[in-house]
Amino acid sequence: MSKKLQHSVAVLGLPLANVTAGEAVERIEELILSGGTHQVATANLDFWINSLNDVHLHRIIAGCSLVLPDGMPLVWISRLLGSPLKERVSGVDMVPRLAELSAKKGYGIFLLGGRPGVAEQASKMLQEAYPGVNLVGHYAPPLVDLERMDHGDTLERIRVAKPDILLVAFGNPKQEKWIRMHARRLGVPVSIGIGGSMDMLIGNVRRAPEWMQRSGLEWLGRCVQEPARLLPRYARNFSGLAVRLPLALIANFLQRPHRGPSAVNRISDTGMVHLHIQGNLEADTNSILDRTVTNCIAGSQLLVVHLQDLEYASPEGLGSLLDARQRLLSTGLSLTMVGVPARIKLLFSAWCLEPLFDEFKLEPERFTLSGRSKQARSFATLAGKEASLTPESEN
Repeated sequence: MSKKLQHSVAVLGLPLANVTAGEAVERIEELILSGGTHQVATANLDFWINSLNDVHLHRIIAGCSLVLPDGMPLVWISRLLGSPLKERVSGVDMVPRLAELSAKKGYGIFLLGGRPGVAEQASKMLQEAYPGVNLVGHYAPPLVDLERMDHGDTLERIRVAKPDILLVAFGNPKQEKWIRMHARRLGVPVSIGIGGSMDMLIGNVRRAPEWMQRSGLEWLGRCVQEPARLLPRYARNFSGLAVRLPLALIANFLQRPHRGPSAVNRISDTGMVHLHIQGNLEADTNSILDRTVTNCIAGSQLLVVHLQDLEYASPEGLGSLLDARQRLLSTGLSLTMVGVPARIKLLFSAWCLEPLFDEFKLEPERFTLSGRSKQARSFATLAGKEASLTPESEN
């Protein structure tokens, strides 16, 4: 991994990576080399709407090692909130870049999903376009619900191929849930949900002209091609945005950045670390939060963040909080918040973050020795539940 962590930006409850497409490829290579298994999501407005109606999906996305902003509306919203993302990074653009990386470095790629024949055609196209690309396999399982899939056959094919990068084209939310369900069993370094990217690559679905892509109107070009399928989806997405975005902007406006000095104080205790944030939670506090999380992981300690003195939280500050949560949960630990002021609770609700931090609904006990011990057990239980949201299955 990079010595200096690059933090996410919290945009309506999604921890979006503030990267260019080239930087995204670098981050993915870092994940491959870092060891373990990692999930990458390419999130757009449809992901966001689906996550609002499915807390399980929301927590899966928030638990990904990298969430790329595959949708111009999300980039526009980040600008309105005062923390602009660098650019849109789409799944269909990432696949050729990863094929180029594979041709240079030898990383194995497996294409999974799509309609019959699509993965095979995409594999041939990538081999022709990127000589030397290491495509170790492709497979399109029958198009059935997640519960009815023959997971065992699919998993065995991938195990035998031993890819470094698994590209899963099941569509959201199926692909995100499938990856989360089987990540540990597969042991693939990086698994990425790419939706309908393979159809676009082989020309089954035409991409909008470049001027529409640059201006953020590619969704309109797709809607013209597939109105019956996409028009209801886009209508649902934009109507949901019309309701949520004003609330998010109002909650942000009601905040006032603290003009005095901000401070982060850390107190270690048996089994947990207490982090007291005073003033502003912004990008400036990220390094302290990073070091605290690193120490918590090294010492197997839970993290308790005290926010009673918090005055202002920026999208970057909340993004770093989401990143801290993800790092802790990936190691079986947890992050919880206490003393959250009403105005910050309003912000969390308006920015669709509350389902990810529902621990702060609990009434905090006084931190006596017995109370701390009891809370540590409670937080550990919450972390265990979070880590086992989706049971792995072979059937």
